[in-house]
Amino acid sequence: MDLQTLQAFLDHNAIPKIKKRTKTFLGIAKQPHYENVMSNIYAFYFDVNEAHGMSDLFVSTLLELIADTELGKTKKIDAISVFDVDTEVSTKKNGRIDLLLSNENHAIIIENKVYHILNNDLQDYWSSIRVIDNIEDNKIGVVLSLNKLNIIHPHFINITHLDFLKRVIQNSGSYLMEAKDKYVVFLKDFYQNTLNMSKSELNSKELKFYFDNQAKIIEAKDFHFAVRTHVANQIEQVIELVDEAFVLQSPKGEFGKRLRFFLSTKNKNLMITVFFDRLLTTEKRLILVVELKEGLLTNKEQYQQIVFSEREQLTIKSDFYTNGNSKWCHFAVMSYVLDEIEVSNLAQFISEKLNNDGLLSIYRKLNDFIPKINN
Repeated sequence: MDLQTLQAFLDHNAIPKIKKRTKTFLGIAKQPHYENVMSNIYAFYFDVNEAHGMSDLFVSTLLELIADTELGKTKKIDAISVFDVDTEVSTKKNGRIDLLLSNENHAIIIENKVYHILNNDLQDYWSSIRVIDNIEDNKIGVVLSLNKLNIIHPHFINITHLDFLKRVIQNSGSYLMEAKDKYVVFLKDFYQNTLNMSKSELNSKELKFYFDNQAKIIEAKDFHFAVRTHVANQIEQVIELVDEAFVLQSPKGEFGKRLRFFLSTKNKNLMITVFFDRLLTTEKRLILVVELKEGLLTNKEQYQQIVFSEREQLTIKSDFYTNGNSKWCHFAVMSYVLDEIEVSNLAQFISEKLNNDGLLSIYRKLNDFIPKINN
């Protein structure tokens, strides 16, 4: 690895900062892109009599956007006022209309598209919905989609989910006094979810930077992995340097990138934990913890019988005896900000700190005390 060339690249190139997407409730529920879920949410807000208290906000906004189109100007849909809201409406050819706003005289047929291609039989949808005298000017079809689509049916227009919900938010001001607060929160979350789906995680400028500098970026990434491997190996070598019998435990998955456990040979629920994930950030922080788990937490007050030195007491967590976590709890903690020389000799650094700062002696006192309370 040519460190000089890599350093020159980093000195002369500002790495783009990628903005994380805001989490939404639908995202947390792992349902951010399901069309039927979105259709049900739309149906709730389109219903002027529903509990949201926003009256006709959604339908009036949709009518605005319809009126902005050439096809919409030829229609007489704006007369729709009292109407039913239905989802999954069957068609003549056994299709399903996602959302239908209709009464005897007017109908708005809505097809909801997220990531699926538009291969629906729009003519079947159109002919399946009749109004009085079947006046075509009193009906319109709308395809709601993430991206702009070229709709070939003469009675359907395309509106993106984001354009629609943006206009809803813009129009919401006069409705907020009567709207129920929690449904306003739900609406904002629904809008954010749509915003997340509508915009790429990376834009073309960011992707161009990557492809223009791909080799150097991969080299830097490999270098990061090499540093993490060095740190993990050094931590595992600590067991050879301290005069104490430990069982090394390396967690699997993501936790393996964050920490290592030095387990007691007498009790698996007593350990020294080394947290090194923040050591690999600009913070360069290493955290050493004496930790107790599960059965050793059932009667914490008993540890007050142990006599600790003043130095040891400085590291003991003040909230250990009041912390209600029954799974794990930190008994003593030390935190260090390291320089590159200390990181290069990390095993020696940790060994010295465990011995000199009281953590190892605290661990030993607990380790000796635990067999007594287990008998």
